[in-house]
This record gives sequence, structure tokens and C-alpha cells, in this order.
Amino acid sequence: MGQSGRVVGAVRGRARLSGRSKPRGFSLGSLLIVILVVGGFVIPAVRAIPSLLEYFSVKRAVSYAKQQASNKREVADYFNKQAQIDRITAVRSDDLDIHEDDNGGIRSVGFSYRNEVPLYGPLSLLITYSGTQY
Repeated sequence: MGQSGRVVGAVRGRARLSGRSKPRGFSLGSLLIVILVVGGFVIPAVRAIPSLLEYFSVKRAVSYAKQQASNKREVADYFNKQAQIDRITAVRSDDLDIHEDDNGGIRSVGFSYRNEVPLYGPLSLLITYSGTQY
């Protein structure tokens, strides 16, 4: 009985070892690849945030200028004042595309510009912004 108990135990032990499943989870190599892929998307997005914030400031300044002004000169003046407050450097009042209606009122004010965001060394992201306020 002692020997047969040992044999049975030995067989059970082998059965347990061969029946184990492989460990699951990330290996170190997989983790590094995931970090590189995520970093490849996150870093450009983070670096583009100031450019995006400036775009929203330009859009807000153009909207304000169009609402307040009654002619082209006033649009430029109101935009310049708002651009100075918001520290807008990408667009000047000369760059605005101002359209008047037949009565001399402001029909629409548009803008368009490009911004280059440096990413890694010589690699940059070129973003084109445009908008029109009616």
C-alpha cells in the first residue's frame, strides 16, 4: 500500500504539471511596444494642444469682432484688441477675409492659417486651421 500510494501520487503530480496552463499577461517586450504605440499618439496630441487653444482664441476673436463691428475697419480694430488680450500671434487683422454686403455691413469674416508643431527632431506636424463667422 505504501508503494502503490507513492506511484499514484507521482502520477498525479505529473498530471498536474502537464495540465497547467501557460501564464497570461504582458511580457516586457509587449509592454514596451504598447508604450511606444501609445507614446506615438499621445506626444503629438499633447504638443498640439497650445496650437488648438490658439485656434479657439482666433475663432472667438473673429466672432467678437464681427458681432461688434459695422465696417471693415472696425472689424480689424476689434480683432486687434482681442488678439492682444488673448496673445494671438498666428493671425493678424490684415489676414482676415472680410466680406461686406451691398449696404456696407459685415456679411462674413473668415480666416485661414497653418501652424507647424515640432514633434521629434526634424519631424513636425503641420496643422491647417480655417473658419468663417457669418
